[in-house]
Amino acid sequence: MRTEAYDAFTLQTVTGIDEGTEPGAESSLNKIWWSELDVELHRVALDLLGADAELENEWSKGWQFSLSGPIYAGTNEIQRNIAAERVLGLPRVK
Repeated sequence: MRTEAYDAFTLQTVTGIDEGTEPGAESSLNKIWWSELDVELHRVALDLLGADAELENEWSKGWQFSLSGPIYAGTNEIQRNIAAERVLGLPRVK
């Protein structure tokens, strides 16, 4: 369900861009969603691999790379602040 939700949100964003709408602060939500989902998907895959997860393979390399997702392209903490302030209209935290 989470991957379907990500897919739908991404499709909505791409459709908006195609129609000339700027993505805006909502794109922060998509970045957070994807980076956390990517880590979780790889963790589940490694759990399913069992002891073989200790070997170097596509899933273990993917998991290692997925750990950088919450950091690159703006840390998730910064993206959460953007979403809180610009999407939800919450006051800036000092």
